[in-house]
Amino acid sequence: MRPRPHSLTLCLLVPALALAQAPSKPTPAQLQEQARQARIQSEKNKKYGVQSAKVEKTERRGKGKEAEPKPVNCKLPAGKRAAQFSEEALPGIAPAGRYALYVGACGLGDVVELTQQLVRFKTVNSDQPAAKNPAVAAMGAFLQQWAKARGFGFRVAGRNDVFELSWGQGAPRLGLVFHGDVVPAPAHEWKYKPFEPKVVNGRLYGRGVMDDKGPLATALVSLALAQELGIEPPKGKVLVIIGNDEESSWAGMQEYARNEQLPTHTISVDSSYPVVVAQSGFVSLTLEAALDTPEANDSATLLPVDASAGEFLTQVPGAASLTLSPFAGKSVEQGLAAVKAAMEAVRKERPELKAEVKTVPGATKGTSLIVVSTQGKAVHSSIPEEGRNALWDLAAIADKLSLAENGLTAVLRTVSRRFDKDHHGERLGFVGKDKLMGPMVSAATLLRVKDGKVSLGINLRRPRSEEGNEDFHQALDHAVALITQETDGRVIEGPGRFVGDPHVADASGALVTTLMDIYQRHRNIRGTIAPVSIRGGTYARLFPNAVDFGPDLKEMGAYTGHAPDESISLEHLGLITQMLAEAIHTLALSPLGR
Repeated sequence: MRPRPHSLTLCLLVPALALAQAPSKPTPAQLQEQARQARIQSEKNKKYGVQSAKVEKTERRGKGKEAEPKPVNCKLPAGKRAAQFSEEALPGIAPAGRYALYVGACGLGDVVELTQQLVRFKTVNSDQPAAKNPAVAAMGAFLQQWAKARGFGFRVAGRNDVFELSWGQGAPRLGLVFHGDVVPAPAHEWKYKPFEPKVVNGRLYGRGVMDDKGPLATALVSLALAQELGIEPPKGKVLVIIGNDEESSWAGMQEYARNEQLPTHTISVDSSYPVVVAQSGFVSLTLEAALDTPEANDSATLLPVDASAGEFLTQVPGAASLTLSPFAGKSVEQGLAAVKAAMEAVRKERPELKAEVKTVPGATKGTSLIVVSTQGKAVHSSIPEEGRNALWDLAAIADKLSLAENGLTAVLRTVSRRFDKDHHGERLGFVGKDKLMGPMVSAATLLRVKDGKVSLGINLRRPRSEEGNEDFHQALDHAVALITQETDGRVIEGPGRFVGDPHVADASGALVTTLMDIYQRHRNIRGTIAPVSIRGGTYARLFPNAVDFGPDLKEMGAYTGHAPDESISLEHLGLITQMLAEAIHTLALSPLGR
């Protein structure tokens, strides 16, 4: 999920969009009770071999409590398992209801198993493009085999960076969009092995279980169960479209969206509920400075020589470190004392500060360096207020030290002046707020020192506004010029600026109203709710009027995509499966598909 998350607890309610009256379809609980009664009646008919009226008369003569029907056996082979949800087994239950009951009873087990299989493919593209990643190719081969075994089509679009599974004939009617790549998962941050998924205390752990392999599994299983019941798409193909560069370039899916015949309805499951109709524009830029050597007459106590913060651009840093060398004749003891005093001063301002300092051997024998480290809480960069940026704390400590002037000092000072305690870019000069999409979101996420150069990665989330791209670029130019000026020309903008457009879909069409109705019934919500906007971006923005439908649901716990120990509860995964399955049936499998 690219900068949504998203995405996620980051949803902002739009002005009230009144949805219909109370739902006419049964809720899941009502449907289950109907099925229970139908099974009881079916078993009575089989037992007595007579018509229902005679069965009821016989039963009235009997004694004791009505027996519960036999539990569903989801371990049977596909044909026998599906037969438990046939019209004969569930008399009086409509096909849509029998399908929903099948998914509710047996879908979760299949989804967990398939998610685990997908997570084992380490589809991280940080070192190579998706088209050249052996893990991506291996996952594609697995999906091809999975599709073939169930009679679904499979093809690779583009340069091995988009996979497409298809079911049915004719023009595409429904597209379900996901991504198969995942962000890095540094082992030292995880309690569990990120690519060896496991269920612990009712939660499935592993990189991608939330973002986006778990949701992908819900779609694939939903289609497989429909086919097992003998349901076929009557009005056009259903596509499952899997991009494999969502956490990086998006090039593969952009090419797919430009060149392929697109579905009538497109749903991405890579963000939030109830329905996401708008996304902020994704913006990235890099600030740079030469590390440099300070002036000989600089009388500072310490010299910054190295620093690190963050793992990747779209994650708020959960850890940061700064390496210092005693300067201008100062001793290690003097430097250590200065750092400890600075840490205590910052702790008085920030009681939750987690910081420590230690000495390590220097490159020259008999010398020592001082390493300051801070710990925060890593979260998706689209929801920075839900985490704690360790780089902010590191810059605050550095700001209280007597540091020799070089490029690293200048960058740390920039973090302190222009990013610390500001989630909305106000210190960069961005003000204002869109009624639907909220304010700008700003996060300094990635600090590195390499080859004599200091770089700071910045991730912004841009709401829609009356100003166009040119005006926004000018605003960024002004912010960078201000930073360059106040650092005496040391900090400049590096290459690779990217400015994406906000995305807004039609909130009044059949797709949105259908999904909102499904969400309300499954969540048993009777009041008025509205579609939402997110700060991040998903593949939905590449398809006309596409929307996101899950997976994040605040009531089910914090969103864990992009975070250490990414996980999802089995209850949550089951709910996603049931809601998406109904959407698939309503929009593409029902003869009256909308």
